[in-house]
Amino acid sequence: MPKSRRCLVANGWTGGLTSGHDMSSGTQHLASGADFVPTLRSDTYDYIKPEQFDLKDRAVLITGASKGIGRETAFSFAKAGASKIAIAARSSLDSLKPEIETAAKNAGRSVPQIVVLKLDVADYDSAAAAAKEVEQTFGRLDILINNAGFLEPFKRLLDSDPKDWRMSVETNLIGSYNVTRAFLGLMLKSPNGLKEILMLSSIGGNLVLPLGSAYGPCKLALQRFSEIICADYPEVLAFSIHPGGVLTELAKRMGKEMEGLLTDTPQLAADAMVWLTAERREWLQGRYVSVTWDAKELVEKRKKIEEEDLLLVKLRVD
Repeated sequence: MPKSRRCLVANGWTGGLTSGHDMSSGTQHLASGADFVPTLRSDTYDYIKPEQFDLKDRAVLITGASKGIGRETAFSFAKAGASKIAIAARSSLDSLKPEIETAAKNAGRSVPQIVVLKLDVADYDSAAAAAKEVEQTFGRLDILINNAGFLEPFKRLLDSDPKDWRMSVETNLIGSYNVTRAFLGLMLKSPNGLKEILMLSSIGGNLVLPLGSAYGPCKLALQRFSEIICADYPEVLAFSIHPGGVLTELAKRMGKEMEGLLTDTPQLAADAMVWLTAERREWLQGRYVSVTWDAKELVEKRKKIEEEDLLLVKLRVD
């Protein structure tokens, strides 16, 4: 098999997912980008540790912050010295604020100003109200992490629940639009701002993913959405991020056969997102980035990425 055509392999997406399904058409060999660099990571490592970065005076918003990757991301930005951290979720975040403060102190950083937001990303009015509160409190926004998501139970189309299907689209795609639309104005007018937006996409958006008829298209759409944001606003750096195969509560909806394959830590995703945003990396503008790729090896491929215009959504026609 050519190197550019792999099975559903690596970091939680393997051929095990296709068990019991006819994949003889070859769709399981679609390029996923899983092995774009030689070294794949499953846990955090020295090159991306947040304590080495300085995000003093920077403001970050993290949606879906109540648990899993979102929660760990708040800790990582605190360790990196972010001065202003807004955490948002539909559920309670009461216990998270003191934990963020502790993470900052333990890393030798000043305790950040923290805003706790009750936010339903599927409701634009909720997002707009959150943006108003952040502007009034912080007066700026440098980094937006669109982490809130929903994963419908993995079933074939006729077995799927239309309500779950709609929820997946409303949360993953429309939710990312709502939050980005609500906060972009503040980001654009923030003096000397980083102007960075991260969409939590997935390697699942690069694959013909059996049983994931809502999840896969939504994650692919987020990749194109990131590209369009950068085309509309060239000063903005938007990225679509594969956060690894993490055994979150939502991920369990993919079925028992997948759980043993979801072995990446949420700390990997959290620290990788700090590394990505700690400075403006224009060479990755609009592109897809997997946190499982060794970041140093990714930097070493910068010239190739730029010259061949890689890591973008394209239709191959020859």
